[in-house]
Amino acid sequence: MSISLKTHKMLWGSFGNRCAFPSCKKILIEGQTDTDQESLIGEESHIVAKQLKGPRGKSSLTSSQRDNYENLLLLCKNHHKIIDDQPNKYTVEFLLHMKKEHLEWVNKNLTVDKNKQQDDEIYSAFIDEWAKLANINNWSSWASDILQNGLPKIKIRQYKNLEKLNKFIFSRVWPGRYPELKFAFVNFENILSDFINVFSKYKIKIAYKDLYYWTEKIYERLNRWDPEAHSRLLQKFNYHVALVQDLLCELTRAGNFLCDQIRKDISPSFRIKEGVLLVISGPYMDLKYKTHRLMYISNNISDCIYPGLREFMEVRNKRNIFFGDGVREDYFHHLF
Repeated sequence: MSISLKTHKMLWGSFGNRCAFPSCKKILIEGQTDTDQESLIGEESHIVAKQLKGPRGKSSLTSSQRDNYENLLLLCKNHHKIIDDQPNKYTVEFLLHMKKEHLEWVNKNLTVDKNKQQDDEIYSAFIDEWAKLANINNWSSWASDILQNGLPKIKIRQYKNLEKLNKFIFSRVWPGRYPELKFAFVNFENILSDFINVFSKYKIKIAYKDLYYWTEKIYERLNRWDPEAHSRLLQKFNYHVALVQDLLCELTRAGNFLCDQIRKDISPSFRIKEGVLLVISGPYMDLKYKTHRLMYISNNISDCIYPGLREFMEVRNKRNIFFGDGVREDYFHHLF
């Protein structure tokens, strides 16, 4: 577990971006410049330590509860170190009282845009759910299963989470504050919807691989010798596999675009440490695998908007990475 983005926004907003130590109150955010985004110079500090052996760590709080807003402070680096170096002086009771007094000080002395704070928390909750269901911390692992060995597969649990995510994004009530962030979410959902629809066309659950949905080798359906029918089904299978893979690549581009918008509107530090979403394809003729960094050509909405499945079939070969091209009318109409 880690501190959620919603908790992060709650903490910084309610603390007025200030160090909670009584003699400090230092502003912990450096504003953006003409060339750089804002910089957060404060630290999110645990009252009861994250680990049992940490400062004030002996507690009945669970691991997830230790990352909740109720157990957190916002401090400058110096005072964070002081309270952790001197836990006998800065006890849980002392820090809870310090937090209470600081929140009262913020409400009395600072002007907080509560509407913006509320909108940021709503979007942050959406982002947390997206990150969890899309499993972005393990994106390269599960997404690469779609692109490897010429036979797309996906863990059933991950597939069901993607179905949940599709419904979750579709059903959101969006605050009007960040239209480009909303677009990034909806664009991701549009691609995800088609990915699920296309993958499900030939998905099967193999008994000895019951944790996965695999793509059925439809050319093996024939129980008779018929080279022409076999060739026709093989071509359809190859077309289907390439389309599934191209949609996964497009979904990765949309995911990276969404991360960019999150950094722009909500949290400049979002996934800075982890980096962009990557995927791995292969093996190729030389038995090697390739790692792909999939991005749109720019962050202009006109360059990022998903055109719908049929048009995507036609334009996917204009992307930097693609596995198939063209529209098979018989295949397309059979999807709907």
